[in-house]
Amino acid sequence: MKDEKKVWETVLFSFSGDEILRELTAESSYVAKSLVGTAELQPGWSRSIVVTEDDRLFLDRWLSDARDAMTRSLSAYLSGEFASTDNRVVFAIVLPEHRAQGLDESICHQLERAIVHHVLAQWFATKLPDESARRQLQYEGALSAVKSDIGLARNRRPHRPTNYF
Repeated sequence: MKDEKKVWETVLFSFSGDEILRELTAESSYVAKSLVGTAELQPGWSRSIVVTEDDRLFLDRWLSDARDAMTRSLSAYLSGEFASTDNRVVFAIVLPEHRAQGLDESICHQLERAIVHHVLAQWFATKLPDESARRQLQYEGALSAVKSDIGLARNRRPHRPTNYF
């Protein structure tokens, strides 16, 4: 049996602040529309996540927090060659050169979802604590999906507990 050495490459997943803002606006407006007609809807945030220039400052901070939290969580898989900027979040993930088709798209989608959920968890923290908790769980789920996809790319089999009774 021939032992082939894996060839690794760095794959960049880059998200602009404007792309994330569009997703945040869409997601927050879905929640606001679902609350129309209830007492929970508060004026000033019903149409979008960013309503004033002051909110934009919070958004930039929350986006930075999301990037930092995700970088810590994914540090074992990151190459560290590329850095994010103020207006762009970049993850440089080391993956095998030969991997399943569509895996990059799946990782990219889950990374974007994780960023959006992390920021929305912060946004809803003071407005709708239940929604904030739900978004935090979705963030953790999206990040778990990213790690699972990376594990599949590295040909690691899922750990399945076995009982020897």
